[in-house]
Amino acid sequence: MINIMMSVFIALDMGFLLFMLEVHPAIDIPVGLAAGIGVFYYLSKKMANKLTKLMEQVNKLAQKRNIDGSIEVLKSGYRYRWLHPFVKSQIDAQIGTMYYYKKDYGTAFDYLKKGLSTHYIAKGMLAIIYMKKKQNDKMKQSFEMAVKSASKESLIWGLYAYCINRTGDRDEAISILNRGLKKLPGDERLASNLKALQNKKPMKMKQYGEMWYQFMLDKLPVVRQNAPKFARQRRR
Repeated sequence: MINIMMSVFIALDMGFLLFMLEVHPAIDIPVGLAAGIGVFYYLSKKMANKLTKLMEQVNKLAQKRNIDGSIEVLKSGYRYRWLHPFVKSQIDAQIGTMYYYKKDYGTAFDYLKKGLSTHYIAKGMLAIIYMKKKQNDKMKQSFEMAVKSASKESLIWGLYAYCINRTGDRDEAISILNRGLKKLPGDERLASNLKALQNKKPMKMKQYGEMWYQFMLDKLPVVRQNAPKFARQRRR
């Protein structure tokens, strides 16, 4: 990507300049590397700011239920795809979540497959589509990617267990909740759902609020008027 190439160029250029000035390699090389890393960090922050502004526009439109408008704004972000690593896959993931909310699962599937592997909400949606296709092995693969990148997110563990239980494997769902509790000891939502499954009762996912409803496995309460926030992850 262009930002990586620029950073490498700066590192090499700085190193060459110091070499020409007959600076000792013990100083030359670290200074060149530091310059390259510094430039890459600056460019990364600059790109993050651009994407943040893009997502602000997307969410404003989404909250007005203008999903098509949100998708168009997201697609405009493809102009950054050559500038920085993972920009395209990040945008693909976001577009996939929008099509998912439109219930255009075929188009959503195409984008979600190309989406950033660390976007756990997009991976959760992809897993649900696989579940509906009865491709349970691929569903599990998607969920495993999601919990690997977001092991501290209670929702994804709960969703994983919910979908596995829905396929008829209560024992595995219980095992997944236990895995989640090892990562999140004391999480009341996971613990209550674990107890429910152990007692052969249905899981209660509504306790996750609007984050749960965006997966569209439950009907949104009638009293709610606003669309849920779309696939926004907390920055770590």
